[in-house]
Amino acid sequence: MKWIKNKPPLGTFILQSVVGIVIFAVVVVVDLVTKQVTEGMSRVWVIEGVFSLVSKHNTGGAWSLFGDNPVMMNVIKAFTFVFIAAVLVVMFWPDKRKNMFLIVTLSLLGSGALGNLVDRLAYGYVRDFLSIDLIKFPVFNVADIALVAGTIMLVVYIIWNFVVTELAAKKTKGTQTDDGSGKDDKPEDGDK
Repeated sequence: MKWIKNKPPLGTFILQSVVGIVIFAVVVVVDLVTKQVTEGMSRVWVIEGVFSLVSKHNTGGAWSLFGDNPVMMNVIKAFTFVFIAAVLVVMFWPDKRKNMFLIVTLSLLGSGALGNLVDRLAYGYVRDFLSIDLIKFPVFNVADIALVAGTIMLVVYIIWNFVVTELAAKKTKGTQTDDGSGKDDKPEDGDK
C-alpha cells in the first residue's frame, strides 16, 4: 500500500502531531478568551485614530456576508465542519512528505475556523473586537488572524512546492531521455 511507503519516522510524526495540537489549542483558547474578555466593551483606543478594541457581533460570514440569509449561514456552518475535519485528517495522516510548515499552516487554518464556529454555534454570531480604524477595516478577532495567516502560508506552500517540483522535473528531464539511459539521443562526434 502506498501510504505505508510514505509513512514518516515515528519521532517526526510525534513531533509534528504535538506541534499541531499545541498551536491548534493555543489559538482556539486565546481566541475564545479574548472574545470573552472584550464582550460588551465600548471602544478602547490602543492607538488613537489608528487601532482600537470594540465589541461587535457579526451575524454573517466574512465581512458580514450572508448575515440576513439563514440558509446560507447553515451552509457555511456545515462547510466549516467538513473543513475542520479535513484539516485534522491531513494533519494527523502519517505522510513523510509533510513538513512542519504545512503542519503550522493547517493548525492555523483549523483553529481559526473552529474558533469562529464555536461562536456561531453558541451565540448565532461571531464576536469580533479588533478594529483598524485608520483604514476603516472590518472588525476582526484572533481566529480571523489565524485564518488569514494560514491562508497566506498555504498559498506560499503550494507555490513553493510547485516551483520545487517543476525544478526537479526539469533537472530530471535534462539528465534522462525517454529510455531512462541518461544519454542524449544526439550522436557523439565519433558515432557519425
